[in-house]
Amino acid sequence: MDVYLIRHTRPDVDPEVCHGRLDVPPAADFPAGAQHVLAALPAATPLVTAAACRCRRLADHLAEALGSSVSVDDRLREMDFGRWEGRRWRDIPRAQTDAWSREFWSQPPPDGESYASMHARVAAAWEAMLARSDEALAVVGPIGPLRALLTIALDLPPEAFVRVHLDHGGVTKLSDATGGWRLDYSNR
Repeated sequence: MDVYLIRHTRPDVDPEVCHGRLDVPPAADFPAGAQHVLAALPAATPLVTAAACRCRRLADHLAEALGSSVSVDDRLREMDFGRWEGRRWRDIPRAQTDAWSREFWSQPPPDGESYASMHARVAAAWEAMLARSDEALAVVGPIGPLRALLTIALDLPPEAFVRVHLDHGGVTKLSDATGGWRLDYSNR
């Protein structure tokens, strides 16, 4: 199976605003970003998407153009940043963000979710994807769950996610190689 990990196109939100679970729509340049993604996918590739508007709109657009289906998997939702959602990063007390960045794996933001919790639910989504019989599958999601999927598929330490960069509207391809998954390309 080939798995195409697709980060949603640029959202219509100030990049300085914390927006994990905040449901923001795609930005005005969505059509160009969607066309870029479409060019990287084989026809009829089924899609699995997070429910967030910025992901779902791209998945629906791609499915219509590819002549394929879309299913929503809530386990692909972005990490919950709790009381930080919708706030500018610079307005969040530095002591809180510093403490969280040192212990992000087990320490959630106030009233939010830890990376370990998100990683566990994404791992369950990955297992469900592997049980499918598709030759190819496209996964549209936000950066956190896609980073988790990469670390899970490539058997990397979970903390390696901070070294993974995924562009808005970028496509990363994984293929099932003998003995495990391999990264064919990233951010295409």
